[in-house]
This record gives sequence, C-alpha cells and structure tokens, in this order.
Amino acid sequence: MLWIHAGPHKAASSYVTERLRKNRSTLAAQRVLMDGDNNLLANSIAEKNYQPLEQALSGLPSDFQRILISSSSLDTRILKRSVLTILRDMASSYGFKLGISYFIRDQQSWLNSVYCHRVRRFRSTQDFPDYCRYIMNNPSSWDISYPSKFSPLKDYPEIVKMFLPLSRQVEITDPFLALTSALGLKEPPGIGWLKGEPSKKNIQPGAKGIWMSRVCYQLMESLGFDPDVLNRKGKVIRDLAIERGWDQEKFDGFDQPLLDRVAGFYASSNDAFSREHWGVSWNELFPVKAASQFVYSGPDSEQEKKEMRRLMVRVLRELHFPWPLRKRFFKGYDSIVAG
Repeated sequence: MLWIHAGPHKAASSYVTERLRKNRSTLAAQRVLMDGDNNLLANSIAEKNYQPLEQALSGLPSDFQRILISSSSLDTRILKRSVLTILRDMASSYGFKLGISYFIRDQQSWLNSVYCHRVRRFRSTQDFPDYCRYIMNNPSSWDISYPSKFSPLKDYPEIVKMFLPLSRQVEITDPFLALTSALGLKEPPGIGWLKGEPSKKNIQPGAKGIWMSRVCYQLMESLGFDPDVLNRKGKVIRDLAIERGWDQEKFDGFDQPLLDRVAGFYASSNDAFSREHWGVSWNELFPVKAASQFVYSGPDSEQEKKEMRRLMVRVLRELHFPWPLRKRFFKGYDSIVAG
C-alpha cells in the first residue's frame, strides 16, 4: 500500500508528521517505510517529479508492505485527476494500492486558524468577516465544501479513501493516534508511541499578537515596503506573544451572526458528506456551539498604550525594519492607536 496522508493545512498536520517521524523505527518494525525527514517523496510529488517515488517503490525491501507519506503540502495538489492517475498507475505497476487520507475539521475553526496564520505571516488579508465571505464565495481559492473538494476522488473507486473527523465526539481524539489506529498500526507494548517534540511554529499569537501583526502589515504596506523581505516576519511577534502569555488568550473572530452564516452556508454539504462517510449527521460529530468572540482592538489606557508602543519598537528592531522608515511607521501607528 502506498499511503498518502495529505493534511490538510491547519489540521494537526505538522504534529502528526513530526510524531510519525519520531516513531520511524517503530513503523519500520511494522514494515512501514516513512518518507524521509527532508520530505523528499512529498516534495517531489508536489513538484510533479515522480522519479523519487518510483525509486522508492522499486527499491522497497521485500519485507516492507507500505510506504507512508505525510505532508499537508499535498492537500490540494493531489486532488487533480492527472496526478491521481499517475499515482494510482505507478503504485499499481509495483503491486501496490493507493490510499489517501485527510482529517476533516469544521469550517469555522479552520477559517479562524487559517486567518490567524495568514495575518501572523504578514500576508495580505481582509478583516475577518470579509475573509470568511471571500472563502465562501471563491472556492477556487480554498474549497472547503467537502463534497466539492473531494469530488475528483469519486472517479477512482480503486483508491482507498479515509476521512478522519477532528472531533471531540469520537473515541480517539488525538490526531496521531486516530491516524495510526485507522491505518491498523499497533502501539508498541510497554513504552507506547513516542511523543513528538513540542513545536511553537504553529502557535497562534493570541488576540493581541494578531492585532499587532495586522497593524504591522498595514503600516508597512502603506509605506510601500514589502514585508516579504523580512526573514523572521512570522516569528518575532509569535515569540513575543509566547513570552508575554498572549497565546493563552486566543483570537476568535466569530460573533454569533457570522458564525451562523458560515455554519448555514456549509450545513447541507457537510451533512451529506458526514452521512456518506461516517453514517451519522454532521452535528453529531461537530455539535452546534455558541459564538465566543475574542478580539483585541488596540490599547485603551495610557499605560497600555506606552507598553504596546514599546513592544512595537522592539518588534521592528528584531525584524530589522529599515531605520529610515521607522519614524513614518510610528506616525501611522500613533494615529491608529489614537483612533
């Protein structure tokens, strides 16, 4: 079996992949070959270079039965008929079946997570309600209507498909354990699966960190400065947020009307998908929840204004933002804070 776990992005994919790597020797003992730490196979497939995969299939030791690739970079890339055909035929030519798995997350939490990721990375992004509307109305950007997204797979009945709900209502809620269990992998007796290394790279910087990131990007853009040249643009504010404990007060952009609008938009397709693949209603796995909006709109008190300005000075210094632009940057910053 050639098994590809394709994420998707912002659905515990980094955690799962890192922990699979940590348990490489255990997987090998169960005759599973894991993609290398450099993601050679996944990256090659993403670039439509199939030679490394063919070499792995042809050179697989006779006592190994499976190749496992885990990478969210393949999320949408493999959902193309041309790519699916190549992967299916290549696996078949070496006596393997092709299997593809995804975690399924409710759209509201996914939208909130992706929005924060984009803002933290200084990417051009509308305010949160507009971003939600954009995604709903432009599926060519991100198609998160699951029947539509996975429709290419319907043309390939010979491909094994597995969709795992990221839900608190299932028996196994840990994503790594859910995937390994679904793949029929046995937990090592005694020591169990090794834990993954804690990573901060995907930590949300909290409502204050999101506000600071968004203000940074907006002011840099207004000055005609391209933040893409800043090597640590996604890290400086995140590290500051962790240091200050901002990450404990997470951004949640949904008020009740927006939450209802997004839930209603996907309700029919979600329920159809859930009944087809899991035999239960969507709401059984993802119960309706009341909105719990938490946003930060900037400092209020004079003391907080001074503190946030001091921290912004530190952020620009650590970002190596050009000195000649800093005076104009803070003129704009002070105007925003003053309201």
